[in-house]
Amino acid sequence: MNSAPHVLVIDGTSDTEAVLKAVLEPRGAQVERARSALVHRRADDLASPHVVVIDLDEASGDATASRFGESHRILIGSVKTSVDKGDRFLSKPFQYPELLQTIEDLLALPPAG
Repeated sequence: MNSAPHVLVIDGTSDTEAVLKAVLEPRGAQVERARSALVHRRADDLASPHVVVIDLDEASGDATASRFGESHRILIGSVKTSVDKGDRFLSKPFQYPELLQTIEDLLALPPAG
């Protein structure tokens, strides 16, 4: 079993993935990006990541978020929706330092669930 913290970015931009990889991977975290359609097809195959970053402005953002109830979640959107207890919400346009600080805060917590 891999003990490195896993951060999954769903429907984020490639820039978001690149920034997170550049900052978090040297610190020992694994960062991966997936499209929500792929997540829905492979949901049973995906390990439960420590932190999931989800773009709610994508068509299936809310449904995708519900698949990761056992992970810490950061929801990013242009309009704030209801957020479950423990989830974090960032309004668009967000700043990368804000996203990174939120991820680091969540990585310091024990796994959700």
